[in-house]
Amino acid sequence: MYHRMDSINSLLKKEISRVILEEVKDHRLAQVVSIVSVSTSRNMQNATAHVTVMGDIKAKKDTISGLNSASRFIQRILRKDLSIKYIPSIRFVLDESLDEADKIRSIMDSISIETLDNK
Repeated sequence: MYHRMDSINSLLKKEISRVILEEVKDHRLAQVVSIVSVSTSRNMQNATAHVTVMGDIKAKKDTISGLNSASRFIQRILRKDLSIKYIPSIRFVLDESLDEADKIRSIMDSISIETLDNK
């Protein structure tokens, strides 16, 4: 069961990325948008797409808003292009793990600089 869900999530990630790049024309989307992962519910009714966005806070919020507005459009394209029985409703959420990693890296850099200064 898990292997099948992993395959579906991987396929949806790839195809959602393609549709966003080639089909979605929304002025709210940032220049760099990347689907990090997709999590589909066991009943295949809902999927959450975790998205990273390059830009400031406003660009990130606008991009997520634009993607959620285009969700039904993306679902229609996927229904037409994919040969799976159910295409789930897609909800886009911001994945801030890269921002958190940057914060941790800067904290660690400052600690190592302080350590070197104290020697």
